[in-house]
Amino acid sequence: MQKSPSLRGLLRFQSSRAGAFLAVFLLIAAGPVLAQTAPGDAEFRQAVDKFIESELKMFPERATELGDHRFDDRLDDISAAGIAAEIRHAGEWKRRFESIDPKTLSPANEADREWLAARCDGELLYTEELRTYQRDPGMYLPTSAVYSLIQRDFASPAQRMKSVTAREIASRKNFQYARENLRPERVAPVAIDICLEQMPATIAFFEKSLPQAFASVPDGPDKRAFEAANRAVIDAITRYGDWLRNDLRPRAAGNYAIGAAAYRRMLADADMVDVPLDKLEAIGVAELARLQDALRKTAAQIDPNATPAEVVARLAKEHPAPDRIIPEVSQGLAALRAFVVEHHLATIPSQVQPIVAETPPFMRATTFASMDTPGPLEKSTEAYFYVTLPDPSWPSKQVEQLLAFYSPPTISDTSVHEVYPGHYVQFLNNRLNPDKVRTIYHSGSNSEGWALYCEQMMLEEGLHSGDPRYRLAQLQMALMRACRYLVGIRMHTKGMAVDEAAAFFEKNAYQTAHNARVEALRGTDDPGYLRYQLGKLMILKLREDVKKNEGAAFDLGRFHDRFLAQGAIPVPLIRRAMLGSEGSLF
Repeated sequence: MQKSPSLRGLLRFQSSRAGAFLAVFLLIAAGPVLAQTAPGDAEFRQAVDKFIESELKMFPERATELGDHRFDDRLDDISAAGIAAEIRHAGEWKRRFESIDPKTLSPANEADREWLAARCDGELLYTEELRTYQRDPGMYLPTSAVYSLIQRDFASPAQRMKSVTAREIASRKNFQYARENLRPERVAPVAIDICLEQMPATIAFFEKSLPQAFASVPDGPDKRAFEAANRAVIDAITRYGDWLRNDLRPRAAGNYAIGAAAYRRMLADADMVDVPLDKLEAIGVAELARLQDALRKTAAQIDPNATPAEVVARLAKEHPAPDRIIPEVSQGLAALRAFVVEHHLATIPSQVQPIVAETPPFMRATTFASMDTPGPLEKSTEAYFYVTLPDPSWPSKQVEQLLAFYSPPTISDTSVHEVYPGHYVQFLNNRLNPDKVRTIYHSGSNSEGWALYCEQMMLEEGLHSGDPRYRLAQLQMALMRACRYLVGIRMHTKGMAVDEAAAFFEKNAYQTAHNARVEALRGTDDPGYLRYQLGKLMILKLREDVKKNEGAAFDLGRFHDRFLAQGAIPVPLIRRAMLGSEGSLF
């Protein structure tokens, strides 16, 4: 799971061969995008620049995450007037992009035009149709907007403290907007429950972590202003939690499901996948069965006298203690990087390794691990591989259930997904793309699909020398994504309840009760978490078709570099670039 758009790596290379790989990569990436030979290309790129600038101004929190710090003292405007402005902005740009004659653009620019129009429609889906601002109590908390100002040293602590102070002062209005915007008939009770579950960690972040980030700033007017603003925010968040718990929660009667029509539109916008939902579900059912059969056979290799569930449970007990998880995750990254380089599986244009760190507690309720890389406009090179550790206050049974996620084989599989050659490598490559559209905007089925594809591909290429324990872990994680695929469709289009979803994860992906419930809760808030498997299946089909076209000349590392050179745009657009037409996606 990747958290932010991209990473500025230090472009140092291990060998002249790596330099040659980079040169090839730059030619592949720059060629179709920068060679503006069609009559409308120059005018289109000017429009793109204006669009991106307008987006940065309208969404200052997004600008900070991307690495543009001109608006660090502002928050997104989520008042009624601000929401109306967002809708006008998305609608106007969607119409503008759709009005451009595709015949006047080169293929790469035409792909960008389609992608930007689809993204604008996605903004309209969530803001105008689904009206997320009426459904999501979590969007009014300033936690992420403030955290993005302290997680990297892009400016002096004193300067960033001023920006935090300004955002904290501005955030007080958000709690009033929440009371005005949230509709009891549209807010699902579980959305409030998730928000309240994370509230103690959220308050602890403002009480402890935030002041610690600025402990080095000397006392003075700015420090006192920050302390006053921080106390006010803590008080406002506490009162907001009380309001959610005592006022809104008893009246909440909404449904987290977005419905079949919105689900189809979501996939068409964010992933450019226009396939009937019943066909998508059938593909998911078949893949789940295939993976379950493979897991049964692999478990029998480990212990033919035990059931698959018993083998999975036994391996899950072999995990490090909580205080050893981060060191062991860190130690394994170098070996994974070396394997990718030695087997020429993908170009890694940086020697900088991400920092392994604990998931911020306010994010702990819905994630086990994630990659947080600096934005493409960021000067800082700090990238974080977050792993979720148990809350010290948890009972021992809950702690043990979470730690089941951290057996050595699962640590390896997760590190492949998040770092080498998954999210981290993809976003290192994205930073080299001269096309702003492809550095700033990414499709989830591309980025998550690539990371999940890498889990399978690395073992197929010989990682861990066929050890069935590692294959079992990879299959179990693939089963979890296969369950996400089906649960996402069924929760949001067929009425599947949270308890049903949790039971589905326990039964079909061998998840512990705690971990299964985390997955089910995430599904209520993330209807698109089918994208992991959706993207993986499309990438596998693309690889198969390219290999068929190239025959004996096919080279896996070259295929990966060509794929990464396109940026994280929707896979159907990459199919068109690499094959000449989209053809069959699956």
